[in-house]
Amino acid sequence: MKIKSRLAFILLCFGLTLFSSAQAQEVEISLDRNEIARGETVTLTIRIYDQRQGMQLDLTPLTSQFDVLGTRTSSQIRSVNGAVEAWTDYIVTLFPLEEGDLIIPELDINGTTTAAIEITVTNEGPRSNQSNEELYLEIETNKESVYVQEQLLFTVRLYYTINGIRNPQFTELEMENSVIQLIGSPNQYEKLIDGERYGVYEKRYVIFPQRSGPLEVPDILFRGEVTDGSSNFVFRNLNTRRVTAFIEGITIDVMERPAVVQNDDFWLPVSNLTLEESWSTDINNLKVGDSVVRTVTMTADGLDGAVLPPFSGTEIEGLNLYPDPPEIGRTFIEGAIVGTRIETTTMVPIDSGNVVIPEISVPWWNIETDQLEATVIPATRLVIATVTGAIPAEQTVASTENLEELLSQLPVVDQDMINEQAEAEFIEVEAAWLNYTIAAALIIVMFSIYKLVIADNKREINEYLRRLMAQIAANYSPDNNERVAYTQLVRACSSNDPTAIRQTLIKWCDHHIGSRPIVSMEDILQQSESPALHEHVHAIQTALFQINSRQASDKAFSARDLLQLISQLRKNKLRVQKKQQREEQYSLPPLYKT
Repeated sequence: MKIKSRLAFILLCFGLTLFSSAQAQEVEISLDRNEIARGETVTLTIRIYDQRQGMQLDLTPLTSQFDVLGTRTSSQIRSVNGAVEAWTDYIVTLFPLEEGDLIIPELDINGTTTAAIEITVTNEGPRSNQSNEELYLEIETNKESVYVQEQLLFTVRLYYTINGIRNPQFTELEMENSVIQLIGSPNQYEKLIDGERYGVYEKRYVIFPQRSGPLEVPDILFRGEVTDGSSNFVFRNLNTRRVTAFIEGITIDVMERPAVVQNDDFWLPVSNLTLEESWSTDINNLKVGDSVVRTVTMTADGLDGAVLPPFSGTEIEGLNLYPDPPEIGRTFIEGAIVGTRIETTTMVPIDSGNVVIPEISVPWWNIETDQLEATVIPATRLVIATVTGAIPAEQTVASTENLEELLSQLPVVDQDMINEQAEAEFIEVEAAWLNYTIAAALIIVMFSIYKLVIADNKREINEYLRRLMAQIAANYSPDNNERVAYTQLVRACSSNDPTAIRQTLIKWCDHHIGSRPIVSMEDILQQSESPALHEHVHAIQTALFQINSRQASDKAFSARDLLQLISQLRKNKLRVQKKQQREEQYSLPPLYKT
C-alpha cells in the first residue's frame, strides 16, 4: 500500500513538472534594426521555444505608435549533438507613425512579459522603401501664406514606375481649426520626367483655415501592395509585397483679417465676386396686384456657397415680398472652388406710384490685389400703375383691403358659362371610318416590309437564323458551358450510373481544371490542382471493372460523396475568383500598356 502511494506521488510531481515547463515557454523578442529613416518599415521577431500548438498574439499595444502592416510565422527544428531544439518565429512588419525615439512596449505572451525595445526614427527627407527612382511622393500648394478662411489648394502626387500597385492608401488629411474638402476623385495619368515615363496618382484638396497663425500640414505617408508576378499554386493568388513612401509636411502662414475689415459683419477673401439680377417679366408695365419674380445670383471664386451671406432685403415700402429658400451650390473649376448663392423673391406691388428697390452692395477682399472692393447692383425704380374698373378677386390694393383676406374669398362660379364653353370645345367625330383607315395602313406597311425586306433576303435570313440557333446550342453545350456540364454530372450521380458519371466527370473537370486539358480519367489522375478527385476516380474505375468482370470490391463507389466534393470545389473556385476581382478593382493601372 505504501509503495502504491509513493508511486502515485512521484507520477503527480512528474506531471506537474511537465505542466510547469510547458507553461513557462522561453520567449525572445528582437528587431532587425534599432534606427530607421521616416517612411521605412521595421521587422519585429517574436521567437517562442518549444511551442506545442499555435496561438493568437495580441498586438494592440503596438498600434499607438506603429501601424501593423502584416504578420507571418516560421517554425524550425534544430538538432545539435543529439539535443533537439524547436521554435516558432512570429514576424511582424511595423510602420512608424511618427519620428523621434519610439518604444515597442512590453507584450504579454503565454504568461511571459517581454522587455520593451527602443527604436529611433530619423527624418532624412522624402523617401520610400523602394528606390527613389521607382516610387516617391510630391506635395504642392498654390500659396505659402493665406488669409484666414481663404482657400488653400493642396495637391499630393505619387510617382511610380512599378507596375501593379494595389490598394493605395494615403494619410488622411486632418488639421485642427480647418475645413478640408477632397476635390473630386483621384486623378491617374502618365508623365515623362527626364526621359523616364512615370505613372502619377494625384489627390487634390481645398483647405479653409479658420484661425490665424501657423497651419501645420501633416506628413504624408503612402502604403500599397505590389505583385511580383508569382502566384500560389493551389488557389492562384498573386503574391504581394508592401511598398511605402513618405514626405515631410509643410507649414503655411495664416494671416488675420486686415485692419480695415476687422469689425465687418462678414469676411469674403476671394479672387472675384459677381452679382447678377434678372426679372421674370417686364418691370416697366406693372400694375397694383401684379406679381414679378426677382432672381439675384452671387458667384464667388474661392469660397463655398455655404459661407456666402444673404444679400436681399426683407422689407420694401410699397411691395409685399415672398422670398424662396436660397439655392446654395459649389463647383470646382480648374482645381479651385466656386461658390454660388441664388436668392429668388416674388414681389407684389400694393401701392401705385414710384417704388424704389434699394441697391445691393457686397464688400469683399480681393486676394489678388490685396484690397477691399465691393460689388453693387444699383437701385431700381418701379412705376406702378393703378387698376381701373372692377378689381378681380386675385388682385390686391393694400390701401383698402388685406391681400390674405381677398385671396381667401370664394370665387363666383357661372355654371351656364362653363357649360357653353364645354359644348364649344367638344366636337363629335364618327370614328368607324378612322378604324378602317388604320387597319388598311397597317396591312400596307406589313406587306411592304415583306416585299422589300423579307422576300428578297429569305435565304440570308434563314441562314442567319440557322447560325443563331447553332450558336445558342453551342453556348448551352456541356463542352462549352461549365454550368451545363455540372448539371449533367449531378443528374448522372442521382441515377448512380458509373458509365454516365465517368463521361460527365471528364467534361466537368475540363472546365474546372485549368492547368491542362482533360479528355480521360488518366488526365484527372495526373493533375495536382484538385488531388481530392483521385480517390473518387479510382472508385469509379473499380465500379466499372466490377460491372464488366462481375467481381466484387471491398471499397464501393459513393456518388453522393463525389457530388459533395464537386460542389465544394466549385464554391472554393468562385470564392477565389471574387477575391481576385476585388483586388483588381482597387489596383492602380499598369504604367506600360502591354
